[in-house]
Amino acid sequence: MATILELYRIDYWKYRAEGNANIVLQYIGPHSRFRNTVLRLRKANRLDDSGTGLEGTNFGDDTMPMKNLTKESHFATEVIGLLLGQEFVEQLTAVALPPGFLSSLALAMEPSRPESRRQKGIDLAQSVGFLALDHTRFIKSSSGQSDFAVEIKPKWGFLTKSAFLRKDQDIKRRKCRFCMYQHQKIKTGQEYTLSKYCPIDLFSGIELLVQDAVNSLVDTPQNNLRLFVDGLQQPVSRESMTQCLSAPSKSTTTQLQEQQQKLKPQRMEGDDPVDYVKVDSGPVSLTDVLTKILIESPLLRRLGRLQQALDSLDVETVHQLYTYLVERDSVHLPEPTVEEFLETAEAFMGRTDMNAMMTEDQDTFESHNAAGLGFGPEDDLEELPKPLQLHFIREFLLSATLKDCSILITIQKDTSTAAVATPPNATSSSRLEVDAGSPEFHEACHQIKVKEEMFVYKITCIDLDPKKMTSVPMYLKKDRTIVNHYLATVGDREAACGAN
Repeated sequence: MATILELYRIDYWKYRAEGNANIVLQYIGPHSRFRNTVLRLRKANRLDDSGTGLEGTNFGDDTMPMKNLTKESHFATEVIGLLLGQEFVEQLTAVALPPGFLSSLALAMEPSRPESRRQKGIDLAQSVGFLALDHTRFIKSSSGQSDFAVEIKPKWGFLTKSAFLRKDQDIKRRKCRFCMYQHQKIKTGQEYTLSKYCPIDLFSGIELLVQDAVNSLVDTPQNNLRLFVDGLQQPVSRESMTQCLSAPSKSTTTQLQEQQQKLKPQRMEGDDPVDYVKVDSGPVSLTDVLTKILIESPLLRRLGRLQQALDSLDVETVHQLYTYLVERDSVHLPEPTVEEFLETAEAFMGRTDMNAMMTEDQDTFESHNAAGLGFGPEDDLEELPKPLQLHFIREFLLSATLKDCSILITIQKDTSTAAVATPPNATSSSRLEVDAGSPEFHEACHQIKVKEEMFVYKITCIDLDPKKMTSVPMYLKKDRTIVNHYLATVGDREAACGAN
Protein backbone atom coordinates (compact mmCIF):
# COMPACT_ATOMS: atom_id res chain seq x y z
CA MET A 1 0.00 0.00 0.00
CA ALA A 2 1.43 3.34 -1.08
CA THR A 3 1.81 6.43 1.11
CA ILE A 4 2.08 9.32 -1.35
CA LEU A 5 2.55 12.61 0.48
CA GLU A 6 1.83 14.75 -2.60
CA LEU A 7 -1.80 13.60 -2.55
CA TYR A 8 -2.79 14.83 0.91
CA ARG A 9 -3.89 18.37 0.08
CA ILE A 10 -7.62 19.13 0.07
CA ASP A 11 -7.31 21.67 -2.75
CA TYR A 12 -5.77 19.00 -5.00
CA TRP A 13 -9.10 17.22 -5.32
CA LYS A 14 -12.40 18.00 -7.04
CA TYR A 15 -15.70 16.16 -6.87
CA ARG A 16 -16.25 14.04 -9.99
CA ALA A 17 -19.15 11.60 -9.47
CA GLU A 18 -20.58 8.97 -7.15
CA GLY A 19 -22.75 5.90 -7.02
CA ASN A 20 -24.35 4.04 -4.16
CA ALA A 21 -21.12 2.53 -2.83
CA ASN A 22 -18.30 4.87 -3.90
CA ILE A 23 -17.47 8.51 -4.46
CA VAL A 24 -14.86 9.52 -7.07
CA LEU A 25 -12.65 12.61 -6.83
CA GLN A 26 -10.55 14.08 -9.65
CA TYR A 27 -6.95 15.12 -9.08
CA ILE A 28 -6.43 18.81 -10.03
CA GLY A 29 -3.12 19.42 -8.26
CA PRO A 30 0.21 20.52 -9.76
CA HIS A 31 2.04 17.18 -9.94
CA SER A 32 2.05 15.98 -13.56
CA ARG A 33 2.37 12.29 -12.66
CA PHE A 34 -1.12 12.38 -11.10
CA ARG A 35 -2.71 14.48 -13.85
CA ASN A 36 -4.81 11.59 -15.18
CA THR A 37 -5.81 9.98 -11.89
CA VAL A 38 -8.86 9.84 -9.63
CA LEU A 39 -9.33 8.82 -6.01
CA ARG A 40 -12.10 6.36 -5.25
CA LEU A 41 -13.46 6.31 -1.67
CA ARG A 42 -16.02 4.06 -0.02
CA LYS A 43 -19.28 5.54 1.25
CA ALA A 44 -21.16 4.66 4.41
CA ASN A 45 -24.50 5.37 6.04
CA ARG A 46 -24.42 8.53 8.13
CA LEU A 47 -24.58 8.53 11.91
CA ASP A 48 -28.06 7.73 13.18
CA ASP A 49 -29.97 9.71 15.80
CA SER A 50 -28.27 7.86 18.65
CA GLY A 51 -24.86 9.00 17.44
CA THR A 52 -23.80 5.52 16.37
CA GLY A 53 -23.75 3.82 13.04
CA LEU A 54 -21.33 4.82 10.23
CA GLU A 55 -21.93 1.48 8.63
CA GLY A 56 -19.02 0.70 6.33
CA THR A 57 -18.56 -2.17 3.91
CA ASN A 58 -15.81 -4.59 4.78
CA PHE A 59 -14.62 -7.45 2.63
CA GLY A 60 -14.00 -10.88 4.11
CA ASP A 61 -12.86 -11.01 7.73
CA ASP A 62 -14.39 -8.00 9.52
CA THR A 63 -11.55 -7.99 12.09
CA MET A 64 -9.03 -6.88 9.45
CA PRO A 65 -10.67 -4.00 7.57
CA MET A 66 -7.46 -2.47 6.19
CA LYS A 67 -6.21 -5.78 4.84
CA ASN A 68 -9.59 -6.56 3.35
CA LEU A 69 -9.99 -3.16 1.72
CA THR A 70 -6.65 -3.56 -0.02
CA LYS A 71 -7.82 -6.97 -1.21
CA GLU A 72 -10.62 -5.28 -3.14
CA SER A 73 -8.15 -4.29 -5.83
CA HIS A 74 -6.96 -7.89 -6.07
CA PHE A 75 -10.55 -9.05 -6.48
CA ALA A 76 -10.96 -6.85 -9.54
CA THR A 77 -7.63 -7.66 -11.18
CA GLU A 78 -7.33 -11.35 -10.29
CA VAL A 79 -10.91 -12.63 -10.14
CA ILE A 80 -12.82 -10.41 -12.55
CA GLY A 81 -9.71 -10.07 -14.72
CA LEU A 82 -9.66 -13.86 -15.11
CA LEU A 83 -13.28 -13.84 -16.29
CA LEU A 84 -13.43 -10.71 -18.42
CA GLY A 85 -9.80 -10.37 -19.46
CA GLN A 86 -7.18 -8.19 -17.78
CA GLU A 87 -7.31 -5.62 -20.58
CA PHE A 88 -10.86 -4.65 -19.66
CA VAL A 89 -10.44 -4.41 -15.87
CA GLU A 90 -9.72 -1.17 -14.05
CA GLN A 91 -6.39 -1.04 -12.22
CA LEU A 92 -6.52 0.10 -8.61
CA THR A 93 -3.60 1.19 -6.41
CA ALA A 94 -4.29 1.22 -2.66
CA VAL A 95 -3.20 4.43 -0.92
CA ALA A 96 -3.17 5.23 2.80
CA LEU A 97 -5.70 7.81 4.03
CA PRO A 98 -4.66 9.86 7.08
CA PRO A 99 -7.77 10.44 9.30
CA GLY A 100 -7.46 14.22 9.35
CA PHE A 101 -7.15 14.38 5.58
CA LEU A 102 -10.23 12.19 5.09
CA SER A 103 -12.50 14.18 7.40
CA SER A 104 -11.42 17.50 5.86
CA LEU A 105 -11.89 16.07 2.38
CA ALA A 106 -15.42 14.90 3.22
CA LEU A 107 -16.33 18.38 4.48
CA ALA A 108 -14.88 20.08 1.39
CA MET A 109 -16.68 17.80 -1.09
CA GLU A 110 -20.12 17.99 0.53
CA PRO A 111 -21.36 21.18 -1.24
CA SER A 112 -20.61 19.65 -4.66
CA ARG A 113 -22.57 16.45 -4.04
CA PRO A 114 -26.13 15.99 -5.35
CA GLU A 115 -28.81 16.11 -2.67
CA SER A 116 -30.13 12.69 -3.71
CA ARG A 117 -26.83 11.04 -2.72
CA ARG A 118 -26.34 12.66 0.70
CA GLN A 119 -28.03 9.93 2.71
CA LYS A 120 -24.55 8.42 2.66
CA GLY A 121 -21.23 10.15 3.17
CA ILE A 122 -17.54 9.35 2.81
CA ASP A 123 -16.75 6.52 5.22
CA LEU A 124 -14.48 8.19 7.78
CA ALA A 125 -13.54 4.80 9.23
CA GLN A 126 -11.70 3.71 6.09
CA SER A 127 -7.93 3.93 6.16
CA VAL A 128 -7.39 2.97 2.52
CA GLY A 129 -8.58 4.51 -0.74
CA PHE A 130 -7.91 3.58 -4.34
CA LEU A 131 -5.99 5.62 -6.86
CA ALA A 132 -7.07 4.80 -10.42
CA LEU A 133 -6.59 6.05 -13.92
CA ASP A 134 -9.07 8.70 -15.04
CA HIS A 135 -10.72 6.74 -17.80
CA THR A 136 -12.52 9.79 -19.16
CA ARG A 137 -9.14 10.91 -20.56
CA PHE A 138 -6.29 9.36 -22.50
CA ILE A 139 -2.85 9.27 -20.91
CA LYS A 140 -1.43 10.66 -24.12
CA SER A 141 -3.78 12.85 -26.14
CA SER A 142 -3.24 14.16 -29.65
CA SER A 143 -2.51 17.86 -29.70
CA GLY A 144 -5.64 19.94 -30.19
CA GLN A 145 -7.99 16.93 -29.90
CA SER A 146 -10.61 16.59 -27.18
CA ASP A 147 -11.26 13.40 -25.24
CA PHE A 148 -14.86 12.18 -25.25
CA ALA A 149 -15.98 9.55 -22.77
CA VAL A 150 -19.27 7.79 -22.19
CA GLU A 151 -20.01 5.78 -19.07
CA ILE A 152 -22.69 3.15 -19.59
CA LYS A 153 -24.21 1.12 -16.78
CA PRO A 154 -25.68 -1.67 -18.95
CA LYS A 155 -27.27 -3.72 -16.13
CA TRP A 156 -28.65 -7.26 -16.74
CA GLY A 157 -28.06 -8.41 -20.30
CA PHE A 158 -30.16 -11.58 -20.33
CA LEU A 159 -33.55 -13.14 -19.81
CA THR A 160 -33.23 -16.03 -17.39
CA LYS A 161 -33.65 -19.52 -18.81
CA SER A 162 -33.00 -21.24 -15.50
CA ALA A 163 -34.65 -24.64 -15.24
CA PHE A 164 -35.07 -23.95 -11.51
CA LEU A 165 -37.44 -21.01 -12.03
CA ARG A 166 -40.85 -21.42 -10.39
CA LYS A 167 -43.92 -21.09 -12.61
CA ASP A 168 -45.14 -17.98 -10.76
CA GLN A 169 -41.83 -16.33 -11.71
CA ASP A 170 -42.14 -17.22 -15.38
CA ILE A 171 -42.47 -13.54 -16.36
CA LYS A 172 -38.67 -13.32 -15.91
CA ARG A 173 -38.28 -15.46 -19.03
CA ARG A 174 -39.96 -12.73 -21.10
CA LYS A 175 -39.31 -9.39 -19.39
CA CYS A 176 -35.85 -8.29 -18.33
CA ARG A 177 -35.07 -7.13 -14.82
CA PHE A 178 -34.32 -3.56 -15.92
CA CYS A 179 -37.64 -3.03 -17.71
CA MET A 180 -39.64 -4.48 -14.82
CA TYR A 181 -37.70 -2.43 -12.27
CA GLN A 182 -38.63 0.79 -14.08
CA HIS A 183 -42.23 0.43 -12.89
CA GLN A 184 -41.11 -0.05 -9.28
CA LYS A 185 -38.92 3.06 -9.57
CA ILE A 186 -41.91 5.10 -10.73
CA LYS A 187 -43.90 3.91 -7.73
CA THR A 188 -41.17 4.85 -5.23
CA GLY A 189 -40.41 8.19 -6.87
CA GLN A 190 -36.87 7.24 -7.93
CA GLU A 191 -37.84 8.09 -11.52
CA TYR A 192 -40.74 9.97 -13.06
CA THR A 193 -40.71 8.55 -16.59
CA LEU A 194 -40.03 5.05 -17.86
CA SER A 195 -36.70 4.56 -19.57
CA LYS A 196 -36.82 3.73 -23.28
CA TYR A 197 -33.70 1.62 -22.85
CA CYS A 198 -33.73 -2.19 -22.77
CA PRO A 199 -30.46 -4.01 -21.98
CA ILE A 200 -31.50 -7.01 -24.09
CA ASP A 201 -31.19 -4.84 -27.20
CA LEU A 202 -27.78 -3.51 -26.16
CA PHE A 203 -26.41 -7.01 -25.55
CA SER A 204 -28.00 -8.46 -28.70
CA GLY A 205 -24.97 -7.91 -30.95
CA ILE A 206 -27.35 -6.78 -33.73
CA GLU A 207 -26.23 -3.39 -35.00
CA LEU A 208 -29.68 -1.82 -35.45
CA LEU A 209 -30.78 -2.96 -31.98
CA VAL A 210 -27.53 -1.83 -30.36
CA GLN A 211 -27.86 1.60 -31.99
CA ASP A 212 -31.47 1.82 -30.86
CA ALA A 213 -30.43 0.92 -27.31
CA VAL A 214 -27.72 3.61 -27.30
CA ASN A 215 -30.19 6.19 -28.67
CA SER A 216 -32.66 5.17 -25.96
CA LEU A 217 -30.00 5.73 -23.31
CA VAL A 218 -29.35 9.18 -24.77
CA ASP A 219 -33.09 10.00 -24.72
CA THR A 220 -33.59 8.73 -21.15
CA PRO A 221 -30.14 8.50 -19.53
CA GLN A 222 -31.32 8.27 -15.89
CA ASN A 223 -28.18 6.99 -14.11
CA ASN A 224 -27.27 4.59 -16.92
CA LEU A 225 -25.42 7.03 -19.18
CA ARG A 226 -22.96 9.84 -18.51
CA LEU A 227 -21.06 11.98 -21.00
CA PHE A 228 -17.66 13.57 -20.36
CA VAL A 229 -15.75 15.99 -22.56
CA ASP A 230 -12.10 16.48 -21.57
CA GLY A 231 -12.93 14.98 -18.19
CA LEU A 232 -15.88 17.28 -17.44
CA GLN A 233 -19.39 15.86 -17.24
CA GLN A 234 -21.80 17.31 -19.80
CA PRO A 235 -25.57 17.14 -20.32
CA VAL A 236 -26.69 14.23 -22.48
CA SER A 237 -28.87 14.78 -25.55
CA ARG A 238 -29.04 13.76 -29.21
CA GLU A 239 -27.68 17.20 -30.07
CA SER A 240 -24.71 16.99 -27.71
CA MET A 241 -23.83 13.49 -28.95
CA THR A 242 -23.60 14.85 -32.51
CA GLN A 243 -21.90 18.14 -31.70
CA CYS A 244 -19.20 16.37 -29.69
CA LEU A 245 -17.50 15.07 -32.81
CA SER A 246 -18.62 17.42 -35.53
CA ALA A 247 -19.90 20.68 -34.01
CA PRO A 248 -21.38 21.77 -37.36
CA SER A 249 -22.55 25.33 -37.94
CA LYS A 250 -26.24 26.04 -38.02
CA SER A 251 -26.20 26.38 -41.80
CA THR A 252 -24.37 23.04 -42.20
CA THR A 253 -26.88 21.31 -39.96
CA THR A 254 -29.77 22.76 -41.98
CA GLN A 255 -28.19 21.61 -45.24
CA LEU A 256 -27.72 18.09 -43.91
CA GLN A 257 -31.32 17.91 -42.72
CA GLU A 258 -32.54 19.14 -46.10
CA GLN A 259 -30.31 16.63 -47.89
CA GLN A 260 -31.57 13.74 -45.76
CA GLN A 261 -35.17 14.81 -46.35
CA LYS A 262 -34.60 14.75 -50.12
CA LEU A 263 -33.04 11.30 -49.96
CA LYS A 264 -35.75 9.84 -47.74
CA PRO A 265 -38.45 7.99 -49.73
CA GLN A 266 -41.82 9.70 -49.64
CA ARG A 267 -44.82 7.82 -48.32
CA MET A 268 -47.47 7.27 -50.95
CA GLU A 269 -51.15 7.05 -50.16
CA GLY A 270 -52.01 3.51 -49.20
CA ASP A 271 -48.51 2.61 -47.99
CA ASP A 272 -48.22 0.84 -44.65
CA PRO A 273 -47.17 3.26 -41.85
CA VAL A 274 -43.69 1.81 -41.42
CA ASP A 275 -40.40 3.55 -40.78
CA TYR A 276 -38.06 3.75 -43.72
CA VAL A 277 -34.41 2.81 -43.40
CA LYS A 278 -32.36 5.77 -42.25
CA VAL A 279 -29.90 7.17 -44.76
CA ASP A 280 -26.32 6.70 -43.55
CA SER A 281 -25.27 10.27 -44.22
CA GLY A 282 -24.52 13.39 -42.25
CA PRO A 283 -21.89 13.97 -39.57
CA VAL A 284 -20.56 11.18 -37.41
CA SER A 285 -22.17 11.27 -33.98
CA LEU A 286 -20.79 9.84 -30.77
CA THR A 287 -23.71 7.39 -30.91
CA ASP A 288 -22.43 6.03 -34.25
CA VAL A 289 -18.95 5.47 -32.84
CA LEU A 290 -20.24 3.90 -29.62
CA THR A 291 -22.42 1.49 -31.56
CA LYS A 292 -19.51 0.36 -33.74
CA ILE A 293 -17.26 -0.11 -30.71
CA LEU A 294 -19.87 -2.09 -28.76
CA ILE A 295 -20.41 -4.35 -31.76
CA GLU A 296 -16.72 -4.95 -32.50
CA SER A 297 -15.29 -5.19 -28.98
CA PRO A 298 -15.68 -8.62 -27.33
CA LEU A 299 -16.33 -7.03 -23.93
CA LEU A 300 -20.10 -6.58 -24.07
CA ARG A 301 -20.81 -10.09 -25.35
CA ARG A 302 -18.48 -11.62 -22.79
CA LEU A 303 -20.07 -9.58 -20.02
CA GLY A 304 -23.61 -10.66 -20.94
CA ARG A 305 -22.75 -14.33 -21.32
CA LEU A 306 -20.88 -14.37 -18.00
CA GLN A 307 -23.77 -12.66 -16.21
CA GLN A 308 -26.12 -15.41 -17.36
CA ALA A 309 -23.77 -18.38 -16.95
CA LEU A 310 -22.84 -17.39 -13.39
CA ASP A 311 -26.51 -16.87 -12.47
CA SER A 312 -27.67 -20.24 -13.75
CA LEU A 313 -29.87 -21.01 -10.71
CA ASP A 314 -31.75 -17.69 -10.28
CA VAL A 315 -31.89 -15.87 -6.96
CA GLU A 316 -34.80 -17.99 -5.63
CA THR A 317 -32.69 -21.17 -5.76
CA VAL A 318 -29.53 -19.40 -4.56
CA HIS A 319 -31.47 -18.20 -1.53
CA GLN A 320 -32.56 -21.79 -0.85
CA LEU A 321 -28.91 -22.86 -0.77
CA TYR A 322 -28.09 -19.90 1.48
CA THR A 323 -30.91 -20.86 3.86
CA TYR A 324 -29.80 -24.50 4.00
CA LEU A 325 -26.30 -23.45 5.04
CA VAL A 326 -27.41 -20.88 7.61
CA GLU A 327 -29.90 -23.27 9.23
CA ARG A 328 -27.43 -26.16 9.17
CA ASP A 329 -24.66 -24.21 10.92
CA SER A 330 -26.89 -21.79 12.87
CA VAL A 331 -24.45 -18.96 12.11
CA HIS A 332 -24.03 -16.15 9.65
CA LEU A 333 -21.99 -17.28 6.69
CA PRO A 334 -18.55 -15.63 6.51
CA GLU A 335 -17.91 -13.38 3.56
CA PRO A 336 -15.87 -14.99 0.77
CA THR A 337 -12.19 -14.16 0.60
CA VAL A 338 -10.41 -13.19 -2.61
CA GLU A 339 -8.89 -16.68 -2.67
CA GLU A 340 -12.34 -18.31 -2.44
CA PHE A 341 -13.72 -16.09 -5.19
CA LEU A 342 -10.69 -16.95 -7.31
CA GLU A 343 -11.22 -20.68 -6.73
CA THR A 344 -14.85 -20.23 -7.78
CA ALA A 345 -13.88 -18.38 -10.96
CA GLU A 346 -11.25 -21.00 -11.81
CA ALA A 347 -13.72 -23.85 -11.26
CA PHE A 348 -16.26 -22.08 -13.47
CA MET A 349 -13.63 -21.61 -16.19
CA GLY A 350 -12.69 -25.28 -15.82
CA ARG A 351 -16.19 -26.47 -16.71
CA THR A 352 -16.79 -23.77 -19.35
CA ASP A 353 -15.37 -23.55 -22.86
CA MET A 354 -14.99 -19.77 -23.01
CA ASN A 355 -14.26 -19.71 -26.73
CA ALA A 356 -17.42 -21.68 -27.42
CA MET A 357 -19.39 -19.51 -24.99
CA MET A 358 -18.43 -16.44 -27.02
CA THR A 359 -19.33 -17.94 -30.40
CA GLU A 360 -22.31 -20.23 -29.74
CA ASP A 361 -25.83 -19.18 -30.62
CA GLN A 362 -28.03 -18.40 -27.62
CA ASP A 363 -29.89 -21.74 -27.50
CA THR A 364 -26.69 -23.80 -27.69
CA PHE A 365 -25.01 -21.63 -25.07
CA GLU A 366 -27.92 -22.06 -22.65
CA SER A 367 -28.08 -25.82 -23.24
CA HIS A 368 -24.36 -26.29 -22.57
CA ASN A 369 -24.53 -24.05 -19.51
CA ALA A 370 -27.38 -26.08 -17.97
CA ALA A 371 -25.63 -29.39 -18.69
CA GLY A 372 -22.44 -28.15 -17.04
CA LEU A 373 -24.09 -27.79 -13.62
CA GLY A 374 -24.17 -31.54 -12.97
CA PHE A 375 -27.59 -31.41 -11.28
CA GLY A 376 -31.10 -30.20 -12.06
CA PRO A 377 -34.39 -29.14 -10.46
CA GLU A 378 -35.34 -32.80 -9.99
CA ASP A 379 -32.49 -33.22 -7.48
CA ASP A 380 -32.68 -32.51 -3.75
CA LEU A 381 -30.47 -29.42 -3.53
CA GLU A 382 -30.28 -29.66 0.26
CA GLU A 383 -28.30 -32.87 -0.21
CA LEU A 384 -25.64 -31.18 -2.31
CA PRO A 385 -22.26 -31.07 -0.53
CA LYS A 386 -21.72 -27.87 1.44
CA PRO A 387 -18.68 -26.82 -0.67
CA LEU A 388 -20.81 -27.10 -3.82
CA GLN A 389 -23.63 -25.05 -2.28
CA LEU A 390 -21.13 -22.36 -1.32
CA HIS A 391 -19.62 -22.50 -4.80
CA PHE A 392 -22.91 -21.66 -6.54
CA ILE A 393 -23.71 -18.88 -4.08
CA ARG A 394 -20.31 -17.35 -4.88
CA GLU A 395 -20.97 -17.75 -8.62
CA PHE A 396 -24.18 -15.78 -8.11
CA LEU A 397 -22.25 -13.05 -6.28
CA LEU A 398 -19.76 -12.83 -9.16
CA SER A 399 -22.69 -12.42 -11.53
CA ALA A 400 -24.06 -9.66 -9.28
CA THR A 401 -20.77 -7.78 -9.61
CA LEU A 402 -20.93 -8.04 -13.40
CA LYS A 403 -24.59 -6.91 -13.45
CA ASP A 404 -23.72 -3.78 -11.49
CA CYS A 405 -20.52 -2.68 -13.23
CA SER A 406 -20.09 0.20 -15.66
CA ILE A 407 -18.41 0.33 -19.05
CA LEU A 408 -16.34 3.44 -19.78
CA ILE A 409 -15.52 4.11 -23.44
CA THR A 410 -13.10 6.93 -24.22
CA ILE A 411 -12.87 8.24 -27.79
CA GLN A 412 -10.72 10.70 -29.69
CA LYS A 413 -10.48 11.61 -33.35
CA ASP A 414 -7.44 9.96 -34.91
CA THR A 415 -5.28 12.51 -36.71
CA SER A 416 -2.58 10.00 -37.67
CA THR A 417 -2.08 8.79 -41.23
CA ALA A 418 -3.28 5.24 -40.45
CA ALA A 419 -5.92 4.13 -42.92
CA VAL A 420 -6.98 0.77 -41.49
CA ALA A 421 -8.71 0.23 -38.17
CA THR A 422 -6.89 -1.81 -35.53
CA PRO A 423 -8.74 -5.03 -34.60
CA PRO A 424 -9.96 -5.14 -30.97
CA ASN A 425 -7.37 -7.81 -30.09
CA ALA A 426 -4.51 -5.73 -31.50
CA THR A 427 -3.67 -2.80 -29.26
CA SER A 428 -1.29 0.03 -28.77
CA SER A 429 -0.52 0.89 -25.18
CA SER A 430 0.19 4.05 -23.18
CA ARG A 431 1.58 4.03 -19.66
CA LEU A 432 1.58 6.40 -16.69
CA GLU A 433 4.08 5.87 -13.90
CA VAL A 434 2.36 6.79 -10.64
CA ASP A 435 4.88 5.96 -7.95
CA ALA A 436 8.13 4.09 -7.74
CA GLY A 437 6.65 1.76 -5.15
CA SER A 438 3.41 0.99 -6.98
CA PRO A 439 2.52 -0.46 -10.38
CA GLU A 440 2.23 1.95 -13.30
CA PHE A 441 -1.13 2.44 -14.99
CA HIS A 442 -1.51 1.52 -18.63
CA GLU A 443 -4.28 1.75 -21.22
CA ALA A 444 -4.92 -0.39 -24.30
CA CYS A 445 -5.93 1.69 -27.30
CA HIS A 446 -7.59 0.62 -30.54
CA GLN A 447 -8.47 2.27 -33.83
CA ILE A 448 -11.87 2.12 -35.46
CA LYS A 449 -13.29 3.49 -38.69
CA VAL A 450 -16.79 5.00 -38.77
CA LYS A 451 -18.22 6.66 -41.91
CA GLU A 452 -14.72 7.04 -43.39
CA GLU A 453 -13.42 8.78 -40.25
CA MET A 454 -10.83 7.24 -37.94
CA PHE A 455 -11.04 7.23 -34.14
CA VAL A 456 -8.92 5.96 -31.27
CA TYR A 457 -10.71 4.39 -28.31
CA LYS A 458 -10.23 2.45 -25.12
CA ILE A 459 -12.90 0.46 -23.28
CA THR A 460 -12.77 -0.41 -19.59
CA CYS A 461 -14.96 -2.01 -16.92
CA ILE A 462 -15.19 -0.08 -13.65
CA ASP A 463 -17.08 -0.44 -10.34
CA LEU A 464 -16.13 -4.10 -9.95
CA ASP A 465 -16.79 -4.36 -6.24
CA PRO A 466 -17.22 -7.78 -4.56
CA LYS A 467 -20.74 -8.48 -3.35
CA LYS A 468 -21.55 -9.74 0.12
CA MET A 469 -22.81 -13.20 1.03
CA THR A 470 -25.14 -11.68 3.62
CA SER A 471 -26.84 -9.64 0.87
CA VAL A 472 -28.49 -12.75 -0.62
CA PRO A 473 -31.73 -12.28 1.40
CA MET A 474 -31.84 -8.65 0.27
CA TYR A 475 -31.39 -9.70 -3.37
CA LEU A 476 -34.33 -12.11 -3.02
CA LYS A 477 -36.57 -9.52 -1.36
CA LYS A 478 -35.81 -6.94 -4.03
CA ASP A 479 -36.37 -9.42 -6.84
CA ARG A 480 -39.77 -10.46 -5.49
CA THR A 481 -40.81 -6.84 -4.94
CA ILE A 482 -39.94 -5.91 -8.52
CA VAL A 483 -41.65 -8.93 -10.07
CA ASN A 484 -44.77 -8.75 -7.92
CA HIS A 485 -45.22 -5.03 -8.55
CA TYR A 486 -44.79 -5.51 -12.28
CA LEU A 487 -47.32 -8.35 -12.41
CA ALA A 488 -49.81 -6.36 -10.30
CA THR A 489 -49.58 -3.17 -12.37
CA VAL A 490 -48.67 -4.33 -15.87
CA GLY A 491 -49.28 -8.05 -15.94
CA ASP A 492 -48.12 -10.05 -18.91
CA ARG A 493 -49.56 -7.92 -21.69
CA GLU A 494 -46.37 -6.20 -22.92
CA ALA A 495 -44.20 -7.58 -25.68
CA ALA A 496 -41.30 -9.67 -24.48
CA CYS A 497 -37.92 -7.97 -24.24
CA GLY A 498 -35.79 -8.74 -27.27
CA ALA A 499 -38.84 -9.68 -29.36
CA ASN A 500 -37.94 -7.17 -32.12
